[in-house]
Formats: sequence, C-alpha cells, structure tokens
Amino acid sequence: MNEPEIRQFKANRGWQWIRAGATLLGKNPAQWIMMLVALFALFKLLLLIPYVGPLVLLAAPIALVGLMEGCRAIEFGKPLAFGYLLAGFTRNTGALLVLGSLSIASNLLVMIAMSAIGGNSFEEVIKLSTQAKLTPDNARELSNAASGIFAALLVGWLLSIVVMMALWFAPLLVYYRNLKPHQAMWYSFTACRKNLGAFAVYGGVIFCALILVMPVAMSLRLLDLGLLLLAPVVIPSIHAAYTDVFTDAPENPAETTG
Repeated sequence: MNEPEIRQFKANRGWQWIRAGATLLGKNPAQWIMMLVALFALFKLLLLIPYVGPLVLLAAPIALVGLMEGCRAIEFGKPLAFGYLLAGFTRNTGALLVLGSLSIASNLLVMIAMSAIGGNSFEEVIKLSTQAKLTPDNARELSNAASGIFAALLVGWLLSIVVMMALWFAPLLVYYRNLKPHQAMWYSFTACRKNLGAFAVYGGVIFCALILVMPVAMSLRLLDLGLLLLAPVVIPSIHAAYTDVFTDAPENPAETTG
C-alpha cells in the first residue's frame, strides 16, 4: 500500500476551504442545491421507516462519496447528475458500509461514556430545578449534579471530536485510495491532527454559521434544517479540503449517467 501523502497547512487554510466550497457551489448552484434537498428528503423519509433507519446511517459514507464525485464533476466542468450519488455502490461498497457501522458504534460508545460519567446527574438537575423552593441542601445537590453534567459533556465533546477527526476523510480514503476502514480512519485522524489549526478555523466558521441559522430552524421546528442550509457550502468544502490535504487525489471524476 502506498501511504497517502498528507500536506500540512497554517490555520488560515481552513477559511480557504470554506471559500473553495462556496466557489464550487457557485459553478452550478441550482442543480447542486436540488440534489442536496432531494437527498435530505430521502434520508428523512427512510429514517421514518422501522428497521430501515439504521441501514440509512450505514449508507451515509456511500452518500458522501457520491456527493464528492458530484463535486469533482462540477470542478472539471461536467454536468451534475443524480447518478453520481450511486458512485459508492460501484467501488469498495462493503468497506464503506463497514465504515458506516464503525461510525455508528463510535458514536454509541461516546454516548455510553457520557452516560457513565454523568450518571443520574441529568435527572437530578431536572428534578431539583423544578422545585418551587431551593434549600441550601438542594442547592448543594444541584451544584454537584451540574458538575457531573459538565464533566460528561466535556468528555463527550472531546471524544466526539476524536471520532469526527477519524471519520472526516475516511470514506474518501476508502473510496479513492482503496484503504481498509481502520487504515482510512487512522489517516483521516492524522491529517486532521497535522492540520489542527486549519480545522479549528474551519470548524469554528461552520459552528458560527450554524448558530446564526438555528433560530430559523427552531422557528420552523426543524432542528436539522440548519445543516441543510449549510450543506451546499460545507459538502464542497470537504472536497476542497480532501484534495488539498491529500495530494494523490484522482484527477478525473467517475464516469456516470444520471
């Protein structure tokens, strides 16, 4: 196996990835947004079907590589087609599904760790905060419970970042570089670690944008609407970051019909 070459950048590169994503969106905004909305609606519909929801989560890496092929098509001046979403079913599909299962398992482990650390703190805070009168003893219990919640949230946040770093580029490394899932996760984590400043800026911009659009999502009672609103830029920015960090990315998009 030829080890992927990982390039290292300064912190301001994270902003460049966002700009590159916006530039890529601007090349074919209507079709790109239509494809993302259709994919979002399909996922929402399938998640409502019993026993199908977990299968949808397993297929998330397949959807991502399909979107990346769409980005690559736009970049090379090719017409965008829904057929690109099926690209993940043409190569390394089994490995991508394994990666999806590892993603689910990793996030479940994070939740278990948070539950183990937080214990009954969450229930205690809810119970104590609803009491009409707060006594000194209750205040002490509330403070202890809040400390437990803070520790659980902090550990969950740190573990979630580690999981995200391991999974960010992993589907693309499996698809384009034919890496095994565990190898792809390791190289993805390494790439993010080597570019921690750039990803801090990148993630900070996305987080701030998400905060700005959340009031709209909450007013419509669609909490994941914020993700959909940002996806037209964020998805192409993943493509920009991957082709920037991993210098051995393929030169041409997959041939497809759609």
